[in-house]
Amino acid sequence: MPTRTYWLNHAVMWSAFAVLSLCLGWQGYVAEVVPYGDVSFVYEFWAGQAAGGAGIVGIDSQWVYPVVALVPILLPLVAGPGLYPFGWIVLVSLLNSGAFAYLLYSAQGTQRNTLQRTAAWWWLVFMLLLGPIAVARLDSIVTPLAIVGLLMAVQRPAIAGALLAIATWIKVWPAALIAAVLVAVHKRKTVLISILVTSVVVIAIAVILGGAANIFSFLGQQTTRGLQIEAPLATPFLWLAAFHEQGYAVYYDTVILTFQVMGEGTGMAADLSSILLGIGFVGTLLWGLWLHRRGSSPNHVLPAVALTLTVVLIVFNKVGSPQYIGWLAAPIIAGLVLEQRRFVSPAVIALLLGVLTQAFYPYLYNGLLNVQPLELSILTLRNIGELVLLAVSATVLYEAKRREI
Repeated sequence: MPTRTYWLNHAVMWSAFAVLSLCLGWQGYVAEVVPYGDVSFVYEFWAGQAAGGAGIVGIDSQWVYPVVALVPILLPLVAGPGLYPFGWIVLVSLLNSGAFAYLLYSAQGTQRNTLQRTAAWWWLVFMLLLGPIAVARLDSIVTPLAIVGLLMAVQRPAIAGALLAIATWIKVWPAALIAAVLVAVHKRKTVLISILVTSVVVIAIAVILGGAANIFSFLGQQTTRGLQIEAPLATPFLWLAAFHEQGYAVYYDTVILTFQVMGEGTGMAADLSSILLGIGFVGTLLWGLWLHRRGSSPNHVLPAVALTLTVVLIVFNKVGSPQYIGWLAAPIIAGLVLEQRRFVSPAVIALLLGVLTQAFYPYLYNGLLNVQPLELSILTLRNIGELVLLAVSATVLYEAKRREI
């Protein structure tokens, strides 16, 4: 039977979770901090358009997101007229509470319980340091699904496959976690069947709703975009703009709805980013597969591959939006639980990246758009930190040698 100390510890943790959720929610619903612009304007517009019979994005027209993203975008309408941001915050908080509860109550054994509780504390601190962007994008919906999916992958591969498939049909990046699972776990066939069944159900529903022509439209929506200003490869060009070099400037892409950098070489850098991402992705998977075939434990290989793939997606991405740092939560939590000490350094670096990200977004973002030295220096430090994390995660992956479970 749980002791009084057990219940006290959990009461403290749930209290901290509630305070953090209220704080981040207040920033969006009351203070109307900039990151909630996507929620209040873009998501609410899409939801209102669908509810008003003016067309459903992803079904009646092409869309930048996979079709299941419609579900979390439509659900906040339940809150009522004028309360869409409030409904969004409640939805994200409920999903986060589910993943938080899983961390606190699913562990079997004293050591695993301690590890998952530590990981839960880390997640709270990470969201606090990352700021309101941690709960103000579609990525916020995906994160709790990804956390539970990764932690279930070894023992409950069918459930993990379904969760990660749903997450990928909301935002594409969890496909990296699926790749990590397929490389690391023993029951790959079970995972793959679960993913395929889930995907077939999603596609069938979309077809029934009349969206057959647009199911995979999201795959072509990102190919023509340029370098977004937060992307690491954009940093040198931003400094050229800051020094007023001719032809270099920040501009707003009205189609993609992002701030990008223009100037000689930016197009080549954007193309290079895709090549580097592909090389890093394939190289990581091949190394993980080799470790698995050598007999390395899935508990060691899975979080290392998942983290490295995630960081590769962040570092070599030509988009680089601030919320991408939130992707780190799932693989690092898995690493803190499964790999323990080897993930202390990545966990600390991720916290620093969260601080630096919140420093320039949202509070100093206008200065960054005007390529002011202070704001640009903070972004540069953040991007250097991403490169450091890539090196550290690659080291963790390289050292995931064969060990006993």
